[in-house]
Amino acid sequence: MTRVLPGLFTATEHADSLYTRAHAATTWVGPDSVLMGRGAASAWGLCEAPTGAVIVNAAYGTHRRCPAWVRLRRAPATIPAAEWNQCQIATPAWAAITACAESPRETRDHLVYRTVQRGLATPSELTAVVESLSRLPARRSLLRVITAAADGAESHLEALGLRTVFAPREFAGFIRQHRLRVDGVAYRLDMFDAATRTAVELDGAEAHGMAVQRVRDAQRDARLASVGILTLRFTYGDLASRASWCREIVRRTLAARSD
Repeated sequence: MTRVLPGLFTATEHADSLYTRAHAATTWVGPDSVLMGRGAASAWGLCEAPTGAVIVNAAYGTHRRCPAWVRLRRAPATIPAAEWNQCQIATPAWAAITACAESPRETRDHLVYRTVQRGLATPSELTAVVESLSRLPARRSLLRVITAAADGAESHLEALGLRTVFAPREFAGFIRQHRLRVDGVAYRLDMFDAATRTAVELDGAEAHGMAVQRVRDAQRDARLASVGILTLRFTYGDLASRASWCREIVRRTLAARSD
């Protein structure tokens, strides 16, 4: 057995488990304590389980001399909680936003998009949490990401494309996040112009750089072409450093297909 906290022990092989640490920390801090931050976000499947400290919210007046692996927080508002294997954890919106507070930018964006994609919280619920926390790092950046998610973006790359590169009014006719089926296979198009049957895809460097994904992209583009849909693909590098070129390619393609 291993002593986790005063009066609390676990089988040694489970001492490093997030569940063990979260359950021990919330039990030790008090009955109204709630796991928050990346620990709660990982319980909802939004990120990897943290290996460092777990963050626990406690009621005002709670005093504990915490070990290094437990960080005590006192949020200005009552954090709504759900039960996770007899452990109280923050609801998805609170879990995601408080996890963002301890994460780098690229991870923050991913947390917001994934929370919305999976239907765990709406953009308005995330916004409400941000507005209720007065001392939240990167508040403006988070609100921009939430707005992008509300507009249909599902990643930082798509936000860059939808809200920056292809934001001008001339591209307003595109349907964002258009869903369709070809030969019984479901697809989601980042941008789709119905008049010219032109799709614009925004490819991230990681997934689309893999050989398996390139094969899937080629098969997808061929299947869409079989019903008259032409696919234009732009990489993150294109969008970040050659935005004007990306816009010009789309303009010329739309003009050619209109003719």
